[in-house]
Amino acid sequence: MFWLLLWLVVITVFALSNLTTETVKFWQWPVYTGPLGMIIVGAGVLGALLTYVGSLAHHTHQMRQIRALRESVRAHEAREVPPSLGGGASVTPMTGSPAGEPRRP
Repeated sequence: MFWLLLWLVVITVFALSNLTTETVKFWQWPVYTGPLGMIIVGAGVLGALLTYVGSLAHHTHQMRQIRALRESVRAHEAREVPPSLGGGASVTPMTGSPAGEPRRP
């Protein structure tokens, strides 16, 4: 949280120290006339927004894939043989090492 506030202060100081009026043109037509600091900060915000929007399709695909894998795991767990009641061998999920300690990568 501290770094975010510091970053916002730095951006504000930058924008306030670059108050020269500039004109942004597309081909021959003026698109925006305003302070240089606002133009640069606005371009950064627009770039971040376009990057986020461009990544939404990828994130949506990943979420669908994760959901399908979770459903597959649930279906597999439902098919497992339940532990026998007569003291025979039972199937247990591998949650840790044989000593009961958690597995480490």
